[in-house]
Amino acid sequence: MSTSIQIYRARSEPADAWVAWDGDESKDYAYGGCRLVGWRDRMEDVVGVLCSLMHTESAYKNVLINEALRAGAVDDLATALPPGFRDSTVGGGRCVIRPADARYAEILSHPEHPEFRSTVHQVFAALGDLLNEREGRIKLTPDFGKYAGVADLLHEHTPHVLGVHCDAGGCGGKSSYSATGVTAAHHVLADEGVIDAPRTTLIGSAGAMGEDVLTYLQDQGGELAVCDLKYDAGHEAAPDDVRLLPSVSGRFTDEALASGGTVIATTWGNELEHSNLTALAPGTVLLLAHNLAIPSGAGGKELMAEVARADVLALPGQLLTLGGALTSRLEWFSRQSGTTVFDKPLAHRVVSRVVGDWTRRMARPADGHGNAYEALLDVCEAA
Repeated sequence: MSTSIQIYRARSEPADAWVAWDGDESKDYAYGGCRLVGWRDRMEDVVGVLCSLMHTESAYKNVLINEALRAGAVDDLATALPPGFRDSTVGGGRCVIRPADARYAEILSHPEHPEFRSTVHQVFAALGDLLNEREGRIKLTPDFGKYAGVADLLHEHTPHVLGVHCDAGGCGGKSSYSATGVTAAHHVLADEGVIDAPRTTLIGSAGAMGEDVLTYLQDQGGELAVCDLKYDAGHEAAPDDVRLLPSVSGRFTDEALASGGTVIATTWGNELEHSNLTALAPGTVLLLAHNLAIPSGAGGKELMAEVARADVLALPGQLLTLGGALTSRLEWFSRQSGTTVFDKPLAHRVVSRVVGDWTRRMARPADGHGNAYEALLDVCEAA
């Protein structure tokens, strides 16, 4: 993937925002999410995080979407799709926001704070001006923190924001679309005979995406085990009809990895590299449903090569959770066509088609190395 990254800065009293895009003007636009970073973070570290996320998360996902659309993954839905969507190409974009001090960091991290709205509006006024000056080349979803409606606040300052409320023509919160990607991959792998054991372990089953995946798995039947830090802390009760496994912060437990069958992780990311990979049972299908599940660079390649040597098929988060980026694209072209109420059922069908298409390809990589992560890198870096 050859790009000329361009970076812009939007300054405000509460926080500065840095926005990056891949500089590819042949694309319709560049797209990515936002993230809060620490108020003490050095500028070089902020820019490093920004460029890494733009490349290995946003750009990779959009490459996969671009290629799937080009290959006809959603052609059977053509009559229901908005004009321009099937032929669209989108590049990688990203935004990170660094609060000015500890006080503003506390406010921006807690949407229930009485000063949140007034503070974030100051940040978004500057960010909106930046996006407007770029004339639509960059679009963002401000999905940082825990506030589902934050995209609507940025929408007051710019039209170049995605993930707005469904009644305003937007796709709304993205967790359910990401969950659809995970369940679509599971369904395809079962149909293809790659998943043939009726045993599944779901790590992170009490989270927003985990709850949706749990509902799907319970409907499928079979032997199901779950684990989540919320269960161990007593914050939530595990379902009565499943087996409960222990969980720990920062890694996957040996009990979860040794379960065999299919292991699905809908967690915070970074756990796999700190886990005991020798606990993985040969033949396991491992669905890593987080963008940060695999470290970038050589470390990620080595980690996934080790997993593949254990005869484990592992699908990476960029594939499984591209539903948010894909649905945001559908939102933009729907809004451009004059749609005022977003078609959520259609969006879930689109996500299922695209993730299913790539799951079939990566389950048995054509180049023979048997490593789905390497296959993903081959596709994304060649684009």
